[in-house]
Amino acid sequence: MALGLLTALRVSAAADLSTDQLRMLQDAGGWQYLEMNSSAIGVQTEHPCFDGQPHPDECSGTLTLSRNHTFVQDLMIEGKSYRRHGTYELDGDQLTLFDELQTQDGPYTVSIDLEEKTLVMQMSPSGGNVRCRFMLNRKYKEKRKQEQTKEHT
Repeated sequence: MALGLLTALRVSAAADLSTDQLRMLQDAGGWQYLEMNSSAIGVQTEHPCFDGQPHPDECSGTLTLSRNHTFVQDLMIEGKSYRRHGTYELDGDQLTLFDELQTQDGPYTVSIDLEEKTLVMQMSPSGGNVRCRFMLNRKYKEKRKQEQTKEHT
C-alpha cells in the first residue's frame, strides 16, 4: 500500500513544472502568440493570423499569467482589439482558465522549453484538440528587432 502511494506521488510530481518553468510561465512580460490551431469542429484549422509567422499589422496577441493566478489575454485581429481576463488554476502541467464570466477554458497540457523560451498549450483530444504555441514576449520582441535590423541592411 505504501509503495503504491509513493509510486503515485512520484508519477504525479513528474508532471509538475520545474521551478524555472513556473517562473517563466508567470513572466510579467507575458507570452506572444505564434501559432493557434484547432480541430474542435472536426477539421484541422489554422488561424490565418497565428500561423507561426509575424503579422504585426494584421494581428497579434499576448497571454500573461501572473503569480497571483490571474490572466490577461490581449488580441488584435484585423484592427479590432479583444481583451479577456480572469483567473487560472495550475495542477501539475494542467492549466485551466476561467474568464471574467467564469467560462472554463481547458484544461490544457502545458509544456515549456526553457532554452527556446516557448510555451505550448494543448487541450486533450476529448476537448477538441486545440493547440497554441507562444514565445516569451521579450524574446519575441528581441527576435523581431533583429529581423527588422537585417531587413534594413
